[in-house]
Amino acid sequence: MDKPRLCENCGRQMEDDEIAYWVRLEIFASPEPPDVTPEDLEQDHTAQMEALIQEMEKRGPEECEAQVFESYRFVICGRCRDYFHEHLKDRRTTMNDEG
Repeated sequence: MDKPRLCENCGRQMEDDEIAYWVRLEIFASPEPPDVTPEDLEQDHTAQMEALIQEMEKRGPEECEAQVFESYRFVICGRCRDYFHEHLKDRRTTMNDEG
């Protein structure tokens, strides 16, 4: 007999014959570059860069990486799958829509 499966969204125990669904969540920084004006290029950004480097050194590599990319996978039940589908289907951007 398999171990009981719990929906990682609602916490409901799924039946043995119930289909489980996987939800993948990826959070990553936008690849779009910031807007830079000619005036921005004329300024001395040394102090800002040094402060940024010091802040990154305090955080450590794992925390800095989490600001750029995170990925999770959740096992959910059919009810939660239907809920997510209904509430997100008109807001989605598929992998094919990326530029």
